Amino acid sequence: MRRLAIYILMVFAIRLGADAHKLIDSLISEGNRAYELGQVDKIKACADSIDFILNAGGMGNNNLIDYKAALLKLRGNQYYEDDQFYMADYCYREAQNLIDRNSGVDFHGLDLLLPRERAQLHYRLGEYDQAEELLKTADDIIEYGGRYRVGDDNYLTHKLSYALTMARNRKIDEALEMAAGELAKALDRNSRAYTNAERMYAKILLLADVDKEGALTAYKRYFDKQKKFAMANFANMNAIEREQFWHQLRPFIADCYLLEEADPGFIYDVALFSKGLLLELLQRSGNGKASKKALKSLNYRWTDIQKKLKRGQAAAEFIAYEKDSEAEMAVVIVYPEGKPKFIKLTRPAAVLEEAGEGLETTEIYDKDYIYESESVNDLVWTKPLIQSLEGVDRLYFAPDGYIHRLAIEYLQGAAEREVYRLTSTRRLMEPPRSVRAEKPMLLVGDINYNAWLDLSATDNDQRAFSSYQGTFFPILAAQFDETSTILEDRNNKLDRRMALQYASEAAFRTEAPDYESIIVSTHGCFRGRTPMATDIKPTATDDCLSQNIIAFAGVNPNLGNSSLDPYTMADGLLSAREIRDLDLRRCRLFTVAACQSALGVITSDGVFGIQRALKNAGVDAMLLSLWTVESDATSRLMRLFYANLAEGMTPRRAFAAARKALIDVTLPDQTVYVFDPATLSYKETTENLHPFEAPSRSNAFILIDALE
Repeated sequence: MRRLAIYILMVFAIRLGADAHKLIDSLISEGNRAYELGQVDKIKACADSIDFILNAGGMGNNNLIDYKAALLKLRGNQYYEDDQFYMADYCYREAQNLIDRNSGVDFHGLDLLLPRERAQLHYRLGEYDQAEELLKTADDIIEYGGRYRVGDDNYLTHKLSYALTMARNRKIDEALEMAAGELAKALDRNSRAYTNAERMYAKILLLADVDKEGALTAYKRYFDKQKKFAMANFANMNAIEREQFWHQLRPFIADCYLLEEADPGFIYDVALFSKGLLLELLQRSGNGKASKKALKSLNYRWTDIQKKLKRGQAAAEFIAYEKDSEAEMAVVIVYPEGKPKFIKLTRPAAVLEEAGEGLETTEIYDKDYIYESESVNDLVWTKPLIQSLEGVDRLYFAPDGYIHRLAIEYLQGAAEREVYRLTSTRRLMEPPRSVRAEKPMLLVGDINYNAWLDLSATDNDQRAFSSYQGTFFPILAAQFDETSTILEDRNNKLDRRMALQYASEAAFRTEAPDYESIIVSTHGCFRGRTPMATDIKPTATDDCLSQNIIAFAGVNPNLGNSSLDPYTMADGLLSAREIRDLDLRRCRLFTVAACQSALGVITSDGVFGIQRALKNAGVDAMLLSLWTVESDATSRLMRLFYANLAEGMTPRRAFAAARKALIDVTLPDQTVYVFDPATLSYKETTENLHPFEAPSRSNAFILIDALE
């Protein structure tokens, strides 16, 4: 509908002539706002609309040059957000050429904006010399052109960005002098621009490595202001405004982790706050506003978590960050008594090198080596980490970085204690809701992906549709559909099973909000890349959520249907972005019995995928997979799990028992061929086989946020 509305506006604007200029001005502003939020689809939509209007004619020759330059700038922003840096640079340069060749044209500030955009591009690529040179150009325009008032917010933001870039080039003294001097000139010390300038000044102090205490003080002051701002304003913010706030906060999160052992409690508080924004404040509350529960959670500190811990328990927040161009991993641990501990862990590069392709790939191969390897275990569960957990028999942890893809709870280092995986340890502050076996359950399975269905009108994820066009989803073997067995075993007349052509995306969207327990047995897929971020302007957005999908009835013909409008019609792909927009606050357990359902794009903000989408939608506990799963093992595991739940076990105990039973499955007297060195040939014999004991079969699924 949005695309149709824009098209109608364009038609009217072209017919009205002069109004086309107003529409283009509006589209430029909207595109610039989308760039600030990293929303590549919106940037492209605005640029496409401007391009359409300019090529349609009827506007005369006035103002076309500045519009063409603005269009090129937006195209550059689009390519920048899509990691196509060569094309971004090309568009920026072409826009700059238009400005240089037309000195008499009013480009409405684009001559100042472009050098800053190009500086951001070079900064992101680590080309700090070029970035500084371009910011010097922008600085000259500001100083000699009188564009900004000295000390106002725009002036301050530019000057601190310039100083930060100089610090990157090791011009520390100049950077510190400029930053301190410009902060002293600030006209509004209560503005968010001033607060952000303080954050950049603290980053310069960190880069200078001369005043870590000063940096810590500045960061604490910034953090306090941001928390107060959030508490005062989030209740009335819509989703876009909340997202904008988060994007402005992200560089601060990355900076704080560089403080390392300077104040572990502060780092823990920052981790709680940031994950609260990501996982709680986007939850639905019925009116699109932040819920009171979510707002309350922003005030949680490590001391609150400590009060929830009993003797023999600990809570840990893993943190992934970058230092001196190297990826780092650490953990901050809170105990029932005493101060938190900051523990530096093995660099991710070393873990990834030892684990090989097995950790990077979404496929099943090489998973056995990772979980059976002592060297991988020792790199993850390091001696300092094990020593810090002496006397701890229950550990609650929230992952970060590569740990989103590695089930550390199944490694040998976790064998001596109960290990609970949480999206955030702030979950300990919430009273757990039990999964009530007697309550109605929604089961989706035995799906007919080839069914031709009537197209249903809905807000569809066009980006997911484009990513998966040409993909074919084969029908899963009926004997491995666990939903029919679970339905029969439960024998609850109020349960609802959706199957065959009736298991459509539209039907699921309608039914899902009414159930406490949901299982979807289907194909899942993740196609992603990891975006980058910088100190000046972070990137990454929930566009990443379009790369994770689960498939429903009719998806195959829909993906090949040229008449399907991917913006307004359900395509049979339910993306993580679409899951996020469902109201699943009633759901206490959501299982996706599919491949790769726990995966996502891993950024400095965590993992963008189905698990984040489910949390944003309001789900409590989730059972999801880390790689491409084997049908027989998955079907058996799910049947065992739900049978245990029906007997009254908690989800955690039910899942642990189901995994053990799966590992212990024995196929007696199976014919095998064993090599006989005496005859240099294979000899037929019989053995009792355990077909699912390999980690690739038994470790694929992880239980998240299952608190008893």
